[in-house]
Amino acid sequence: MLKKSFPPENSPFIIGLTGHPDLAPAQLPQLVAAVVAFLHEIKQHLPATDVRVLLDAGTEVSAALAQAVPPLDTPPLDVQVEAWNGTRDPMPVDTLLRRSSLLLVLWDGKPSSAPGDTAELVFRFVGVGGEQGQAVHRIELSTAVHDLDVMARLVYWVPAWRVADDAAVDADEAPGNVDEMPGGAPRQPYYLLSVGDSVLEVQHSMPSSLKRRLADLNEYNVDFGRFAADERQVPSASLMPGDSASAAMSDAPVLAAIDRQFIRADSLAGYMQRRSDRLFNTFGIAAFAMGIAYLIYDKVTESKLLLLFYMVILLLSLLVYYFFQTKRWFSKYLSYRSLAETLRVRFYLALAGLDRRMHTRELISLTGIYRFPGFGWISFALDSIEASAAEAALSAGDYAVRSRIVEQAWVDDQYHYFVRKVAIMERHRSWIGQLKRGVFITGLVVLTTMFTFSEALNHVDTRTGLPLKNLLTLCSGTLAVVLGVWELQQNKMAMQELLWQYRNQLSQFQRARLQLQRTTIRARRDEILKQLGENSLMEIYLWATHRYHREHAPPSAH
Repeated sequence: MLKKSFPPENSPFIIGLTGHPDLAPAQLPQLVAAVVAFLHEIKQHLPATDVRVLLDAGTEVSAALAQAVPPLDTPPLDVQVEAWNGTRDPMPVDTLLRRSSLLLVLWDGKPSSAPGDTAELVFRFVGVGGEQGQAVHRIELSTAVHDLDVMARLVYWVPAWRVADDAAVDADEAPGNVDEMPGGAPRQPYYLLSVGDSVLEVQHSMPSSLKRRLADLNEYNVDFGRFAADERQVPSASLMPGDSASAAMSDAPVLAAIDRQFIRADSLAGYMQRRSDRLFNTFGIAAFAMGIAYLIYDKVTESKLLLLFYMVILLLSLLVYYFFQTKRWFSKYLSYRSLAETLRVRFYLALAGLDRRMHTRELISLTGIYRFPGFGWISFALDSIEASAAEAALSAGDYAVRSRIVEQAWVDDQYHYFVRKVAIMERHRSWIGQLKRGVFITGLVVLTTMFTFSEALNHVDTRTGLPLKNLLTLCSGTLAVVLGVWELQQNKMAMQELLWQYRNQLSQFQRARLQLQRTTIRARRDEILKQLGENSLMEIYLWATHRYHREHAPPSAH
């Protein structure tokens, strides 16, 4: 049987490049050099990650960049450049803003009342709305007091002048400040972040928060590279429909791209979970061995070997803890699982033609999950699956086929999955409750017996060389240690929180399942699926936030 292959490409980092369509030709070499230098800097932080540049066809520097050759004293620039054909129109601009994780802009720094102008794109990208015709935008040219927000959409601004300003660069009319261009704009590039309706905060060097997110994205790709190279590992099941209908779908390439990213994230999440669970179980076994060793030493024999065994287990546990905590298996499991479930939802909403209605960034921001170390990079991975074209209008027949697939492969499948999980965990919880009561009753009986017949128990021969009193104490103590270690392990793995999350998810899918069975209006069915996707992801993010919070210190307020 042939081994399933893993998706070949990694999770890319996408940079959108736009600028004025009427840039002054004289500065073109300097602009290309600045752009190439920036791409080199980004690539240094992403050695194992694909870097892609989306070019706005309306920018003259696009063609020059696509043909640019880096200086001989610099390493080759391993960046994939993608350009659109045709001129700028609303859809390519919308695609540029949706798919880009960072916007590289060649801009004169001036406001503009023209719709679709570079100034408007900058403010739209950083999340500022409003009427762009009101020339109120200004640039605050001061270094940011605090590092730029970890979840902010950043713009890298390369100052450039336009043809209309070309005359001002003549020597006779050059600005008095050598750090300024015509019109007062700075010459050096800046990172921009919106801090108000018309104010952009600037930072010259790369923000440390961006460095951390790039490092986490690159580590994700490195982890998958190692995982895929291990022949023992098997990728997760694909989400793509197996019937012939999927082959005829016009958006099959888009769905396949999301599916490849899902397989990566889901496979890695399962791998990290197994590693994390084994580590938790190892510590549970170590705690049990230490507890039993102490009981035997106290009630059976005061052998120094038992004390030595106790100390060895303790020291080994500490060494294992300090060594493996650097692996961050648990936190990676949480972040990779969050990404995988987000991709699952996005896949089925895309299959239903509703992908553009899902605002994943808003959900991530609302839950605050991005503030935890190791989670901020998730938005970069999601940018790469944004559709490059508008949603196509589905025919009645195509909509019916897709609805059937979505209901069966997502809604029904997830519903039955959570039904099974909740049933298993509730049986497990019931069994643990019965064990607790049994241990409590046993302990109560043993203590009562020892209190009532304390002296007599010391003379009862058990044919083990131990008084019955010591044997009873050892047995009851062993049960208590077993239960205590089990409770510690279950608490460490947050089984109670997991059951709570599964119940909430089951409720969400059960409600949506019933609503879809009783609804025939297309618009209403679309709204049900969209709401299900948002609620499901909110449950995932909140659970991951709570689980991370229990294992680590809460995130900083800034």
